[in-house]
Amino acid sequence: MRIKQGITAAALVAATLAVGSAPAHAIPPPPPGGDNLTVLSYYAGETLVGQRWFGCAQPGQWGTLEGQLKVTWTPC
Repeated sequence: MRIKQGITAAALVAATLAVGSAPAHAIPPPPPGGDNLTVLSYYAGETLVGQRWFGCAQPGQWGTLEGQLKVTWTPC
């Protein structure tokens, strides 16, 4: 019984380390060169429900900042 618990614990630790070491691709890096306005758009299905933006000395937001996130960049 102890051997099965040891194997299960070792597998759990190995899986945790493997997941933790995976690269994060949630928000891609901005395009290179120049200043960019970063726009975070929030969607509920196909409907735009809110935005937050920053960069180019133009911070701001409107609407609901919850839902599916899409990140875009626009040159200043």
